[in-house]
Amino acid sequence: MKKMVLYRNNYIGPEILGHLLVFEDLPSGGSKLIFDCKTLELEWKNNARNVSCVPSGFYNIEFEKSNRFNRRLWELKGVPGRSEAKIHVANYYTQIQGCIAVGDMHTKINGDGFLDVRNSANTLSRLHNIMSSQSKSTIRIVGKT
Repeated sequence: MKKMVLYRNNYIGPEILGHLLVFEDLPSGGSKLIFDCKTLELEWKNNARNVSCVPSGFYNIEFEKSNRFNRRLWELKGVPGRSEAKIHVANYYTQIQGCIAVGDMHTKINGDGFLDVRNSANTLSRLHNIMSSQSKSTIRIVGKT
């Protein structure tokens, strides 16, 4: 089974930068890192819908159709007081409404003074390919909220 871990490590103004790792369980026990990328989330605002990152914790995730994005995406389940928390394409924190954006690098793209994520669409496709053997998994989000 493949599982995700998101490490939040930089809290900069309106955004949180992190790393998303995917581990695969080994038959002999333990796990192996098989994928990593950068993440971008909104700052913590008491889990308020559309303006805050989700609380740190452990969540089930499902790969399902998103009507808003018109494609299948990983959705975090059981987020207190929230629904539709997705892992999706976005380059800037202003494109996120409480979800998680992925990319291959943190860098400044749009000139607003904040770091963004680069190559988000390509990175999301790579994540989907790595996780393609399953439609359900888990994500552990580590870091302060």
